Amino acid sequence: MKVFFAPDYRAGVAYQALLADALAAQGVEVTFPYGHRRVLPLWRGIRKWDGDLLHLHWPEKFFEVRRDGLDFWRKVRYPLDLWLTARQLPIVLTAHDLRPHNRTGVLLHGNFQRTYDVAWAIIVHSEKAGEAVRAAYGTKAENIHVIPHGDLSASMPPLPARAEARGALGIAAGERICLMFGTVEPYKGIEPVVDWWRSGAPDATLAVVGKPFSAEYGEAIRARAQGAKVRLELGWQTEEALGRWLAAADCVLFHYRAIFTSGAACLARSLGIPILIPRRLETIDLGEPHRLVFRFEGLETDFGTALAAALDAGPEWGAAREWREATAWGRIAEETARVYRGVA
Repeated sequence: MKVFFAPDYRAGVAYQALLADALAAQGVEVTFPYGHRRVLPLWRGIRKWDGDLLHLHWPEKFFEVRRDGLDFWRKVRYPLDLWLTARQLPIVLTAHDLRPHNRTGVLLHGNFQRTYDVAWAIIVHSEKAGEAVRAAYGTKAENIHVIPHGDLSASMPPLPARAEARGALGIAAGERICLMFGTVEPYKGIEPVVDWWRSGAPDATLAVVGKPFSAEYGEAIRARAQGAKVRLELGWQTEEALGRWLAAADCVLFHYRAIFTSGAACLARSLGIPILIPRRLETIDLGEPHRLVFRFEGLETDFGTALAAALDAGPEWGAAREWREATAWGRIAEETARVYRGVA
């Protein structure tokens, strides 16, 4: 079987490369687009390709915002691009996001609706995510397939020893670290966390680590963090640098305003790092209940209690063994190939 993956996000996201490699053992040959074609990029990428189906990831890439004067036309052309593509190949869609981050609008929603409408099968990473897709797009239950998010720790080098990581980062042995990592963007809900850290004054340092959404947003976070027990590392992190922070942290916090799937949370879960996450983000499946996952209602209610419990729990690699086995890429690829065979 031959499957076309689009768009190609391997440079920034390990998910596609890990899945493609594992699919090879299932007899599935994965092809990625060569470059990004203009005018009708999705259709032009597959029209001369001889294969069985298109596996679409992050469709918003094909009507992305570049602020080059053509953003409106990219949104307008997408329905034709998608229609031509769907005429040529069956489409399997992985619902990484219900809608793009930091974007709204009628055209945007319409483009997502059309994508869900033409997909022969839709892969989601949790039962709750499937329910959300049905509610948002009217998708038939039989077209939705629940396959867990794969183990992203498989692509990372081994984490350094805790003492070594803390020494390299200048963190004292007894200092407790709550880490927020990944791109620093408005939808991550960082501002209210920083405000809480200032007023709540917990016995821990909040570390915000990642590249800002924009220079202006980075400066806004710096200004907000003044006077709080917050350490900012606002810049692109290599795998080695991120690995040091993950090894040094006592717990990680995800406070998204809204999110559908979180590869970062799944990564932390694979590494056995205690996770703090709002109860309302129910589409993120972390294999709960589990002693390393701490859900809370809100910053002004029970967050402080959950934070203290997560800090006391501490990282435990062995506690995540069953999660890593359940999300091993061989298992993910086997279930994905089964979906393909039902479509092709």
